[in-house]
Amino acid sequence: MVSQKEKTVVIIGGGISGLAAAYRLKMLSREKGLMLNIVLLNAAEKAGGLIKTIKRNDCLLELGPDSMQTAKPWGLELMKELGLENEIVDTNEANRRAFVAQGNTLLPMPVGFRLIAPASIIQLAASPCLSLLGKLRAMIEPLIPRNAAFSNGTVPDNYDESLSSFVRRRLGNEVLERLAQPLFSGIYTANPDKLSLRATMPEFLNWEAKYGSVVTGLKKTMQLKSSTSATSTDEGVRYSMFVGLRHGMESLVDALINRLTALGVEIRHSTSATLLNHDEAKKQWTVTLADRSELKADGVMVALPAHAASHLLSSCNGEAAQLLAKIQYASSAVVNFIVERKNVLHALNGFGFVIPSVYRKSILAATFSSVKFDGRAPENLVVLRAFVGGALFPDILKLSDSEIRDKAFADLTQYLSITSVSRKSSYLESVVTRWPNSMPQYDVGHVEVVREIEASVAKLPNIIVCGAAYSGVGIPDCVKNADIAAEKLILSLL
Repeated sequence: MVSQKEKTVVIIGGGISGLAAAYRLKMLSREKGLMLNIVLLNAAEKAGGLIKTIKRNDCLLELGPDSMQTAKPWGLELMKELGLENEIVDTNEANRRAFVAQGNTLLPMPVGFRLIAPASIIQLAASPCLSLLGKLRAMIEPLIPRNAAFSNGTVPDNYDESLSSFVRRRLGNEVLERLAQPLFSGIYTANPDKLSLRATMPEFLNWEAKYGSVVTGLKKTMQLKSSTSATSTDEGVRYSMFVGLRHGMESLVDALINRLTALGVEIRHSTSATLLNHDEAKKQWTVTLADRSELKADGVMVALPAHAASHLLSSCNGEAAQLLAKIQYASSAVVNFIVERKNVLHALNGFGFVIPSVYRKSILAATFSSVKFDGRAPENLVVLRAFVGGALFPDILKLSDSEIRDKAFADLTQYLSITSVSRKSSYLESVVTRWPNSMPQYDVGHVEVVREIEASVAKLPNIIVCGAAYSGVGIPDCVKNADIAAEKLILSLL
């Protein structure tokens, strides 16, 4: 039944999740004939959360994410809805490879290696990344018995395992330390001994259960795909595994803000919520702001990091607040450098490199941004991005920006053979961007914690949580989960 009375939803949080949720709510309300007033509260001066793009020296610098996966279509679909299709740019086809550090040198990542396992044992055997013993251990993976817990060919609903445990068990310690750990660290900045495989890459568990081998499962899955390097859309357009936007990822944020404004969504910047209370008799929410003013709402969406959501919900749902507090966060920093190309002796014939934690370097990984995407820098310059911190190396973030900059550039200099008269003249400009408590840690048991959070939040009417803390940290996952949250909230309001 269509409601004719206008209803109000307050969305707390102006990152990509909150913005995407506001957009989907507005579109769904129109479809269902619901008159919906939306107020979005964003604590910062500009919405978008970690998505930030700037220009320096005619170079485009991404201070947060620089791309998104196309295998998960939700981000692409949103871009197209917002009219950004002509702004989508593919990665540079000629350099679609990555490197991994071994000692003080960079080696090409084994062809066909997918985060944990190789799609081709032959390609892995030909790679210099592993010792002979390491290769032999990985090659017998199809002969390793499947986990006894998977005896019926499926993964039990309550089963979970850490990345370290799984990779050691299936492929050996060398594959873990030299390949899997650094690759996962580049995505989740996590401790592999704690990182939940079920919450991050459940398909690997499913392959072991179904085929008795992750190598076999990966190979069969890749054979089913029409291409391992591109994704086709209904329109026949083909994209690489990762895409960006011509003028940077912040273009997505700007497009969302413009569309939301046109749709009548009220966006309040520099505005924080401090309390939530529900009046059961009036079936109404009260959102108290930092300036002690109040907003009345029929529904509330909390699109905040779990620790902030925990603090906010403590006033109305202590159980949910305690559960949210279980999700831990890691801090990180991104350091962008603009360097003269002639000073970098490395060929930069890839997108970047990752560093195994066993080497105890200052940086976790680096991206050759202006190689990964064309048009990011003049031909005589190159943009390099270094990543520091994370769950394994939190202490580096206690240093000053200049100290972080020096340590990061020292590692880049070593691996990329950057030369100059002095370190100060080695780069034209650098930008250090800190992201405190920004990376949710999907520890073992995370899926069950999220279930408990959702069940607890649902005990109160017309309130829902969404964001990177729950079911995926990338932009596409955030968009998907925002869509799901919007659909649930709309249904509860009808």
